[in-house]
Parts: sequence; C-alpha cells; structure tokens
Amino acid sequence: MPAASSSRPELIRALGITAAASLIICNIIGQGIFLKARAMTCNVGSPDLVVVAWVAAGILALCGALTFAELGALTPHSGGPYAFLRRAFGQPLAFAYGWTIFFLYGPATCAALAAGAAIFINLLTGGALDTFAIHIPLMHWQIAVTGTQCTGIAILAVVALINCAPVHVNGTIATLLTILKVLMVGGLTVAAFALGHGDWHHFAASGFGGSCAGIAASARGGATGFAAAMVGALYAYNGWAALTYVAGEVKNPGRAIPVALIASMMIVIFLYAAANVAYFYILSSASIAGLSPASSVGIEVVGTLFGPAARGIAAALLVVSVIATLHVSVMTIARIVYAYSGDGFFLPWLARVSEGGRVPVRSVLALGILAAVLVLLGSFDSLSDFEIFTGWVFYGLTGLSVFVLRRKEPDADRPYRVSGYPVVPALFVATTVWLLAEVIIAAPLRSLIGLGIIALAVPVYWLRARGTPAHAGPSIRG
Repeated sequence: MPAASSSRPELIRALGITAAASLIICNIIGQGIFLKARAMTCNVGSPDLVVVAWVAAGILALCGALTFAELGALTPHSGGPYAFLRRAFGQPLAFAYGWTIFFLYGPATCAALAAGAAIFINLLTGGALDTFAIHIPLMHWQIAVTGTQCTGIAILAVVALINCAPVHVNGTIATLLTILKVLMVGGLTVAAFALGHGDWHHFAASGFGGSCAGIAASARGGATGFAAAMVGALYAYNGWAALTYVAGEVKNPGRAIPVALIASMMIVIFLYAAANVAYFYILSSASIAGLSPASSVGIEVVGTLFGPAARGIAAALLVVSVIATLHVSVMTIARIVYAYSGDGFFLPWLARVSEGGRVPVRSVLALGILAAVLVLLGSFDSLSDFEIFTGWVFYGLTGLSVFVLRRKEPDADRPYRVSGYPVVPALFVATTVWLLAEVIIAAPLRSLIGLGIIALAVPVYWLRARGTPAHAGPSIRG
C-alpha cells in the first residue's frame, strides 16, 4: 500500500503554551468531579479516604504526565502514545494501540461524554427526553432509540463539525472553556466554605452509609474498594495525556509540552482535592452515599447552598462542562487516528487533512460516527469503565517506553528529562499494573472484553503487514 504523498497538506504548529495547558485542563475537568464522589464514598466508606483517593490518583496522573512530558518532548509528533510505542517497541504494539483507540477507547470516551451530557439535559427537562423514543426496524427486531440517546448523538454531531475548524480556532475555544471550568469548580469550593453552614465532624464518620445502589459488595472496603475509588478518580483525571496526541501542532514542543503538562496537572489536583473537601464539609458521607446514581454531588451541594432553583443553573453549567470536554476529546483523539492511519496499515484515507484548515476532518468524522454507535449500544457507566481499563493498559506500556528509549537511544536529544527518574516512571507503571489487576478482579467480564478487542489487533496486523511495508506517514514527520 503506498505511503501518503508528502505533497499533501499536513498539520501545522499553531498551539502555544496557554492553549496547550488549556487543552489539558479543559479535557480533564468534565463530569467526573461532579459525579464520582458518591460511588467513591461507597467504595471506601470514609470522607478522609475519598480525599486520599483523589490525591493519590492525582499523584499517579502527575507521574504519568511527567513521564509523558519526556516522551512528548523527545517525539513531538501527533498521535502521542502511538508515536512513543512505535519508537520504543515497534509497529505491532503501536498498531494494537491505534486499533484500540479507533474501535474502543476513542469512541467509548466520546460516547460516555455525549451520553453524560444528554443525561444532564434530560434531568434539566424533568425527564422529557425519555418520554419519547424512535423505533427502528432491523430484520426481526425493533430497536428503540430514546430521546436521551438522540440528544447524545446530536451533541456528537455538532461537536464533530466544530472540530473541522482550524486548530487555532479550536485552541481558542478550549482556552475560553477552560476559564469557565476553573471558575465553576473554584467558585463552588469557595462558596461552600464562605457561605455554607457545614460541619467538619462529617469527616469523623466512617462506614458505608446510604443505599450505595449499583455498587457491588466486592468493590467496597479494603484494597479492592480503594482501587475502585481510584479508578473513579482517574476517570475524573482522564485526559492528562491528551496534549501529546496533538504534539505535532504545538509550538516549541520541547519546552511547551513539559510546562503545560506539569502546570495543568498541579492546578487540577488542587481544584479536585479542595472541591471534595467542600463536598464533605457541606454534606455527610451518608447523604452522599445515599444519592441516586443518576444524581450529581456537585449539584446537590449547589442546591444546599443556594436553594433548589440553583440546581437547574448548576446542571446547565455542568452540561456545558461535559460538552467542552467532549470538544477537546474529539479534537485530540482524532489526531491519534490520523497518525495511526498515516502509516498505511489501516484505512490510510483517514490520514488526509483539509486543504484550508489543515485538520484531519476524516478522522474527526469517523470518530464521531463510531461514538454515535456506542451511544446507542452502551450505558454511561459501562462506556466509562471500558474507557478507563483499555486506556490504562496502554498508559502502562507507554510508561515503560521511557526505560526502553533511555536504553535504546541514550544519546538522543531530550529537551526534558522526567524528574525523579527512574522512581517516578516506575511508580507510575507499578501502580498502573496494580490498578489493572484490581479492575480485572472487580469487573472480570468487562476487562476480558476489553482485552479481547485489543487481542483482535494481532491477526489484523499480521494480515495487513503481509502486503504493507512499514513506513512513516505524514503525522510522524512532526
């Protein structure tokens, strides 16, 4: 299969440090910080341990960010882990990563965000979206598509179209949305302490109070419960690696990527820890654990502070926050699809960019279509679980790339070297392995499905590689 022609338009470097950091913060702060505290309380049974889980997950994500900062500065090309894994381990493992991103992680990430936004819109309308459904005949079955699902698909379509605009336009949008998100989380935290009549004695409570509906007994207490809580927190931190996906469009990547990654992670860890302290200051652990799985702890705190009418405003802002994260997710993940397809092993027509805006429009639209299919097939919880498990499988492997490349290419130009090497990347990889093991124990079926989808890449790669020479596509040239 022929390589993409070098005469075709390629990506351009148009993102500065501010836009780069904004992409990370905007991608991280979504719905998790407002949703996950309830399940995490059920997992560990103590406000103190919930906050510890948030900080521990943040430190793990920071270790990952430091590790990826070295890799991103060393290999500042679009695709992030795809480029790192290919350089460290070769094309087969990189192909498996791209395969998983295209068929599972990427669509699941975007579908979970779109579904979450639609759920909140449904709550805002008093459940109006679920009062109607479209029935589609398919062979001998009738498929019912709810109003909430239709809304999720419509959100995906709009966001995908916006992402067809030039990258500097989407970078500016991400910066503006980041300011809004920081004001949302920071404002809620400050209001809780300044205006709320909370009780610090809430932190003395322990046990699994409340109904904890939907939380399996196996995921409560002990190491497994704490691991489950960390997985919940990691969902809220998810997105810290996204800047490396668009590294081929970052100005002065050797400096901008490390600075943006480290600064943004420090900001988010502080915001998340402070917000959760505020939650438990206002509400008891039993109250939080007893909330409905479809409710938001953040919205409940706003309602407690400002009255029931404020819940609608908070829910509307939360919808904006989730859609903003979806916007950045589509933008960044599409660049992995672009880099993956640019090597000619899989759907090379996705590696083309638009003539005017230099945007991988085909990758953007393909990602949106696959995500729309998953909106129809999966629930929010199942989609987010698949996203975290499959994503962290390759995060761990990418962490190993630092050690491999240090040995393979000791004299390579490294504008940034990970602080605390080898402890920091080793801690990141070891903790990732532990978390994945705990997730397999807690949710073996979903884990096996995720591993099965990854394993399918092996025969596909073998069949494609028989007639396709390995080569560097346009994205890998940076």
